[in-house]
Amino acid sequence: MTAIINTVFLISFIAFLYFIGRGTLKFLTNKDTKHSFKYGLLSLLLSLVFIVIGIIFDPAIKSSSESDNYNSVNNDSTTSKKSPDSTSQSHSSKSSSSKKYDFSKVKLGMTKSQVTAIMGKPTDENSSTLMYGSDDLDFQNDKLFDGSPDEVHKAAIKKDKTEANESSKKRVNESQLKSFAKVFGQKDVETLQKYVGSAYSSIETSQGMAYGWKTDYGMLYRLDDSKTGITHVYKDGLGDSGTQLYVGQTIKQKQRRNYYYYD
Repeated sequence: MTAIINTVFLISFIAFLYFIGRGTLKFLTNKDTKHSFKYGLLSLLLSLVFIVIGIIFDPAIKSSSESDNYNSVNNDSTTSKKSPDSTSQSHSSKSSSSKKYDFSKVKLGMTKSQVTAIMGKPTDENSSTLMYGSDDLDFQNDKLFDGSPDEVHKAAIKKDKTEANESSKKRVNESQLKSFAKVFGQKDVETLQKYVGSAYSSIETSQGMAYGWKTDYGMLYRLDDSKTGITHVYKDGLGDSGTQLYVGQTIKQKQRRNYYYYD
């Protein structure tokens, strides 16, 4: 409101100066100055009216401004009188988020209870994650398997690489072991008996003769079933205690070569 009053006053005062100046100029040049002085006086009167209006409204505006200032002070005072618990929680939250945690004693495979025994109560948690500040520890079946701290994440990467290498090596070993099982199963009984005690071991069972062969890829067991004439080769044990890798007809004698002589 004050801005409008001041603007109208300024415009009317400029109009007053214009018409007074115009009238003065005409007076000096001996021209008709009646209309110029008339409009100048009206402009001056209008300026005075708006000055009076401004004086009348100014106390009300001032009072409103003081009321706003008072309310602002009261709001600031109320804010500053927050409960100690609220202030304490705010400080606690800032403190927990900025706190540095030492994860050097945390190891992969630990349970949640083992981790909290070392690290203390987490700042946040859910069924698969414990949060300590901005860091997270990830669990699967209640076992720590990864996390954002450098120590934990590097250990997880190393473990994954080791498991991948072991898995690859295991596949190679199984493939090689199957090849050895086939060779072992197709050996004739005569050759096996010949090298028992050096390359092979043997034992008699209720089903027939059993042989053992220790290879670079694991232990193989062969059973020659005397009733069926079938040879079975297993790894890790005979029958149900092992895993069958080969089955075939039992070869009892080495195949003889025939030699022909011509006169």
